[in-house]
Amino acid sequence: MRAFKILGKGKRGWLRPIVISMLRYSPKNGMEIMDAVEKMSLGIWRPSPGSLYPVLDELAKERIIKKNKDGKYELTENGKKIVYPWEEKYYMNEHDLEDVLNEIDGYVSYLEDLKTGNKEEIAKRKRRLQEIGARIEKLLK
Repeated sequence: MRAFKILGKGKRGWLRPIVISMLRYSPKNGMEIMDAVEKMSLGIWRPSPGSLYPVLDELAKERIIKKNKDGKYELTENGKKIVYPWEEKYYMNEHDLEDVLNEIDGYVSYLEDLKTGNKEEIAKRKRRLQEIGARIEKLLK
């Protein structure tokens, strides 16, 4: 599904991906979604029922979510396809060594940047970094 389809139109456009994302963790009713959005936004924003429930209805009509008998909404298989495609590759045991090395390389770049701006942080953890480096060296033998 394309981003514009997920986002929707108008003022409620950003509420759609937020709802979809929140329902990936567990089923929630409308009040729980409003509470979670408020908590996530540190109290800055709480969607009104007049904004949220039409979005829930739209998502249900599009078969992205469904309403259970207990009144809680959950993702359908179509909804899971929207939020899980990247997880299927990276978190469903399909890691390959190249992915892992790219991730390690990114962390090393971060540490290099950290050393440039804050040598004390690296110095505090010198022993731990040496231990990790020694483990990697053992792999290469």
